[in-house]
Amino acid sequence: MKTKKQRVLSVIIIAFSCIAAGALLFLLHPPCLIHRVTGFLCPACGTTRMLKALLRLDFAAAFSLNPFMFVLLPVAGLWLLVEAVRYVQGKTALIQRRWAVFLWSVVLCIALVFAVWRNLTL
Repeated sequence: MKTKKQRVLSVIIIAFSCIAAGALLFLLHPPCLIHRVTGFLCPACGTTRMLKALLRLDFAAAFSLNPFMFVLLPVAGLWLLVEAVRYVQGKTALIQRRWAVFLWSVVLCIALVFAVWRNLTL
């Protein structure tokens, strides 16, 4: 069983690792492998351009580049923050609850519908 101090350190290490990975992806701007192989846009295509538009405070352009990720990223970030706090407090993860699994299953279905829709409107 980890102590509270060990859990806090784990959260800090994971948070900095995610931030570093995100910054690296943002700077390198790698192409989408799904788009490159299939020619179809995945639900995340346009996210880097969306984030660059957000840095310019151009919310309309950011939303138009990828409305799904525009809404999902802040919600997912809040979810991860809540999960991190619960972990530090020694509580069970919300994702282990049936309603949370259902919620994220719905999000996945919405992502798939969005992917189909955005490829039909090309």
